[in-house]
Amino acid sequence: MEKRRPHIFYVDGELTIRGIKLSDIASAYGTPLYVIDLDRVVERYDEVASSFRSVKINIAYAYKANSLLAVTKTLAMRGSGATVVSSYGIKVAKISGVESPKIVLDGPSKSDDDIEEAISSEIGLINVESRDELDTIEKIASRQKKKARVGIRVNLGLRAGAHPKIMTGGRSHKFGVSEREAVKLFALAAKMDSIKPIALHSHIGSQINDLSVFRAEAAKLVSIALEIHKKGLEVPVLDLGGGLGVSYAGEKAISYREFASAVTDVIRNAYEENGMSTPELVIEPGRYIVADSTVLLMRVNYVKKLGRRRWLLVDAGMNDFIRPAMYGAKHEIIPVRPREGTEVYSIGGPVCESSDVFADRIKLPMVERGDLLALLDAGAYGISMASNYNIRPIPAVVVISAGEVKLARKRDSLEHILAMEAW
Repeated sequence: MEKRRPHIFYVDGELTIRGIKLSDIASAYGTPLYVIDLDRVVERYDEVASSFRSVKINIAYAYKANSLLAVTKTLAMRGSGATVVSSYGIKVAKISGVESPKIVLDGPSKSDDDIEEAISSEIGLINVESRDELDTIEKIASRQKKKARVGIRVNLGLRAGAHPKIMTGGRSHKFGVSEREAVKLFALAAKMDSIKPIALHSHIGSQINDLSVFRAEAAKLVSIALEIHKKGLEVPVLDLGGGLGVSYAGEKAISYREFASAVTDVIRNAYEENGMSTPELVIEPGRYIVADSTVLLMRVNYVKKLGRRRWLLVDAGMNDFIRPAMYGAKHEIIPVRPREGTEVYSIGGPVCESSDVFADRIKLPMVERGDLLALLDAGAYGISMASNYNIRPIPAVVVISAGEVKLARKRDSLEHILAMEAW
């Protein structure tokens, strides 16, 4: 744990973040509770940024991973861009301090409102996923008397990712257009009065730990760019998406330094060999930047033996953190104050679903009612996917920054949950 997560460690038998006791934070703010180390978020962003010093790049942080203002504002102050999928996302990016040219709008089914906001805000890139969408952007941009900067999202037929539900680059998926269609759409866009095509875009999946897949993605995008170049058009921007995996349970993960070295060589060499200027790159990291910054604290309500299983029934549920139920994701869970002895436990929550299970038969130090557990690497797709299912409050979130603990999001109240009801 300490090698992969240098900010999370035990001090005198107490689990801490940067030496701050998690038990003290839980006592002050209650559980379930997300605790984010903002300094770790900055460290991971800076690692990504330093990996691409040899090329011009927009690190457009993927807001879907974690869109809390505490995170987005912190990253914007470091110079981050933003990848969003809605008009609200564009507005949050601007509120966070992201410069409009660094905002990227993705998504296979953008509404007219999404496109209206993107064009009026003069964002840097709208990634187009169909001919109909391109026509819609042209009409809206013409009405606004503006020129929309677009990229063409290509479905490269590369299936990659740790789970079928987070693969996005296969032919059966809803994203992008074929390679042949991408060339046609780019050329068509170049003839439109209110469109400026500048990019090719691909995102092939998430939690990918195979560098060869990213090399193949870069090579395919370059090949399409060369086909467009033969038609007398240039592709000055390549958007490689995101998808780098992180180590949740000790599995091997590649770094952005390895990724940058691999893909920039492929791109630079091909462009130079064909007399083209090296393109600006866009990358869309999310999980890589925020995943290991965060723990989800949960308290044990009951210790229960049923058949051959010994259950720890905790106060956090799948509504608070859905990844294990939705993706079969495995997260390391450890006690905040370890006891003597060991036992094998399954860990489940209060939601009335058999899928509301965080771990199945894992060995832990002995646990008693009232003990605190920490689910690690909860920063990506944790709070951003939390819901009020079973009429449960979305958890509070606190952040640690420069040795201070601050509330970043209040726990839901019943009044908040019911506020939008009209009956």
